[in-house]
Amino acid sequence: MSDNMSNKLKVKADPPDVTAEDRRAHVRKLAGAIAHAIRNFGEVDVRSVGNPCIGKAAKALAISKEFMTKNHNLALYCVPGFIDVEMDDGIKTGIKFCAFTDEISTGRGSDDDTELFVASDGRGSDEERKNGVKKLAGAIAHALRESGSVKVRCFGNACIGKAAKSLAIARGFVAVNGMDLYCSPYFITAEIGGEEKTGIGFQVFVGGNNIE
Repeated sequence: MSDNMSNKLKVKADPPDVTAEDRRAHVRKLAGAIAHAIRNFGEVDVRSVGNPCIGKAAKALAISKEFMTKNHNLALYCVPGFIDVEMDDGIKTGIKFCAFTDEISTGRGSDDDTELFVASDGRGSDEERKNGVKKLAGAIAHALRESGSVKVRCFGNACIGKAAKSLAIARGFVAVNGMDLYCSPYFITAEIGGEEKTGIGFQVFVGGNNIE
């Protein structure tokens, strides 16, 4: 799962036939590794390629956030970005979350924030999916320029992956205004199709080179 004794964690994809309970156990194991790395190194790069791995990373970060808040009175934040990873079938583009902790602040988002709901692109073409990511990135950047913070809500690994890519692009959009983009993942629930589903929300906000 990780590079030995480093502050980089590579998220490993679960086998297709893994049970739901084992899948949850793998997420919890990754969450423990994230918390351990942060305590040892101050921050950790959580690196993932593909929507299943990005979704796994986001869920593990949300668990780590809950652990840090409950046990250490610290908030966990992430800076999203793109990475290029050499794999057997060539170079793949993935997502990294540079995660770190800071003192809990009540000034980073509120209940009045704009909420952006990430829609699945279904079976659209690659070009349509890319356009959907860019459109969401533009909406995130616009909301950040307007109010400084926004909530991004998603259900399912495809939507979490889309959100993560959009956040990385939006970070570039707001950088031209001298700001950096930070996000804090958390769990959300909603009734979908008559069933209660658990998803991931990203509290997104901007700051200077250091969180202010």
